[in-house]
Amino acid sequence: MMNLFHKYLGKLKNQKLSDKACYIVTEDTVSVYGCEADAKLLRAAELLKTPCLLFVKPSEPFMTALNEAAKGGEFAPNDSETRTFLHTVPVIDGLNADEISNALRRRKAVFVRERGIVTSAAFGAEQAFIFASSVIFSGFVKYFADAGEAALLKKPYDRALTSALIKQYIEKFPARPLPELNKDIFRTDGTIMNAMVQAARVTVDMGLVDSFFGNISAFSENNIYISRTGSSLDELDGEIDVCPMDESSCTGLTASSELASHRRIYELTGNRVILHAHPRFSVIMSMLCADECENRGRCHYACTKKRFIGDMPVVAGEVGNGARAMVNTLPPEMKDNERVTVYGHGVFTVSADDFNKALRLLTEAEAKALELYQHLACQPHVD
Repeated sequence: MMNLFHKYLGKLKNQKLSDKACYIVTEDTVSVYGCEADAKLLRAAELLKTPCLLFVKPSEPFMTALNEAAKGGEFAPNDSETRTFLHTVPVIDGLNADEISNALRRRKAVFVRERGIVTSAAFGAEQAFIFASSVIFSGFVKYFADAGEAALLKKPYDRALTSALIKQYIEKFPARPLPELNKDIFRTDGTIMNAMVQAARVTVDMGLVDSFFGNISAFSENNIYISRTGSSLDELDGEIDVCPMDESSCTGLTASSELASHRRIYELTGNRVILHAHPRFSVIMSMLCADECENRGRCHYACTKKRFIGDMPVVAGEVGNGARAMVNTLPPEMKDNERVTVYGHGVFTVSADDFNKALRLLTEAEAKALELYQHLACQPHVD
């Protein structure tokens, strides 16, 4: 059990999200793993009576972004992760045990201004890690989306702070050469799955996806090999389902919730692999629009405007299979494009051979989104 807590503390550090975090485990006796726990956190854990509580102090620039996002209190950016998973992030001042426990009874996590994130989880270390990682993503997206929208609409915002945080971010996640991934992957079930495990892990290592979001698939012999719903991309061993293209098996019940979109992409294109991640600035840029149209506020499913991040199309669409789902908007767009962003949801890339091209397209998409964001929000405006 101790190794499991240290595993997720290690993930927070390795993914450059936090250097200071601790688990408080309240089973037979109270145990603390990681940094020293404040007495008020121990009291909050006692009040909640859940198996574990996790405190995370985000590293920069995430901490400052969260503090800025939380200035108005409880926050909820319009990205897909927050809408479908966190809903809102409560905000409190100070490590107050009663306020922490009250907030965590109604939400998955709470942000304590100037201190960090507190989460509790009924299902242990992994779940608490997912909640904390998601809040870091949510606060980052909230701050930069708000600043970007202000820049787009030529409204006041702190350009100097935005530029400084971008500089910190680039220093923390510098561009680096792409590793060479497995080739000739379609020989056996084993070679396909090994290639998926490798590509998915690299996607996480390169900071292109947080928490347990994103998915990956390959198509061979009328079967779709796809990551399971709720699986972490850096731990896909044993987490890949094989789903017949004709839906003749119920295996798809545990497959990614985006299986239908993957299936339709394979039906409409000649591609054989799909890689989907939530790179931060691709998500942020997909949400920026100056139009005050009748669909404002419903952009994630109702936007009909032809929009681009550079040359990459942006489409609307919700998760699932309903009338407003991305299964109806994303696959048709991928007939003529090898990478497409879904509003607030992330980038889908494809390739006909292996995951090398799909990964390159993904990194290029995020690099372009960051470049365009810098031009928009970090450069002086010229009227």
